[in-house]
Amino acid sequence: MEKQSIKNTSSSSSVSSSWVRGTCVGRGCFGAVSTAVSIADGGVFAVKSVDLTTCLPIQSQSLENEISVLRSLKPHPYIVRFLGDGVSKEGTASFRNLHLEYLPEGDVANHSAGGIDDETLLKHYTACLVSALRHVHSQGFVHCDVKARNVLVSRSSVVKLADFGSVIRFEKPTTLITPRGSPLWMAPEVIIREYQGPESDVWSLGCTVIEMLTGKPAWEDLGMDSLSRIGFSDELPFFPATLSKIGRDFLDKCLKRDPNQRWSCDQLLQHPFLSQCQYSTPIESSPRCVLDWVNSEFELEDEEEEEVGRSGWVSEFETAAMARICKLATTGGAIWESDGWVDVRSNASEEERAATEYSESTRVQSEYNTSSDPYGNVAGESARIDVFVFPHRPPGCQGSAAALPCKLVTVLLILMEIMIYSTCVSTEIILNVCCSYQCHRGNNKKELEMLSFKK
Repeated sequence: MEKQSIKNTSSSSSVSSSWVRGTCVGRGCFGAVSTAVSIADGGVFAVKSVDLTTCLPIQSQSLENEISVLRSLKPHPYIVRFLGDGVSKEGTASFRNLHLEYLPEGDVANHSAGGIDDETLLKHYTACLVSALRHVHSQGFVHCDVKARNVLVSRSSVVKLADFGSVIRFEKPTTLITPRGSPLWMAPEVIIREYQGPESDVWSLGCTVIEMLTGKPAWEDLGMDSLSRIGFSDELPFFPATLSKIGRDFLDKCLKRDPNQRWSCDQLLQHPFLSQCQYSTPIESSPRCVLDWVNSEFELEDEEEEEVGRSGWVSEFETAAMARICKLATTGGAIWESDGWVDVRSNASEEERAATEYSESTRVQSEYNTSSDPYGNVAGESARIDVFVFPHRPPGCQGSAAALPCKLVTVLLILMEIMIYSTCVSTEIILNVCCSYQCHRGNNKKELEMLSFKK
């Protein structure tokens, strides 16, 4: 997409009103989520948007509901932080935007693809999630869509509950309800349209714990047959055998078919599965600027996770930023994605760029000079040319870029040798034919002279 600065036409946001939309990091039924950078301070945040000119009414209603809920919901360390909202004009389109804390690690479903094999980590994630749900329920809300894709991983190794578009105010139903959420995570009473309350979120929590452990939904997706099994049978999801006995007991307290028999979030936090779980309040999990990017290669390798005072955290972030800047200036390992981004800062000097190019070309040259390939020198020259022509090519691409000329040169040299050999053989054959012809001609001449002499 075209890079452009965006200014909100109306805003109630704690971030700058002027910002740049980055790449799309997620897309769902009710909108798209993009990264964004504040022009004022370089702060990185997430923007959930719907196009007001093309969206369906239910899409804009869902986003407005989420904005309204997050505005009224008190902040909590295990709930994605609300930064504000606004309307922006981008080209000919108008977008309704929700500004949120950005968590680069993504959701649990993708971050832990294949399942979590460490039960201690599973307890940690579950404790954070139960704490977040207890807070939501205490404010009079029901989340209605608890699942692994709506649980985001923060930089401090805790998880945060997200996606409040389906949230409802809790009240006792007097008529049949309209189910909200994702069918495979819905409680039986929701499927049969009787009730959707905090107990329903606890059922979804149990399904989410199984999903986090196995990497798959608790129920197999068989369409209407799955809904029938959830709502109208006595079946329960399969409890993984790899889960400890105390873990299976925790699931049993969440996955009672009778909602009145399910434990509340307050009770679940006292369950032995979670009661001994140590978890601390995360501090500043969202990147403050591009240099504080979690997913970059500048992350400190041996970063320790411990609860420290405010001054300790400030010192840690300063050290992290200095380390990343030093790595940026001394290595060629950074891969900054530019698609959809605008340059917010460009402070690198020509000397730094030259030093980066020189170090990269030296590395490639040494690699190819030590190669066992008989044509390594030719390949090395190709690699050096490739580095200087394309100095900003990602480091992992140089090998493949230089490998093609190497193979091509090898084939050409072999063909040249074949051609030279063929030429030599052909020349030798021609010379032999010529010699034979001359000898044959000489013999014929002698025979003619002898015949004429006899006559």
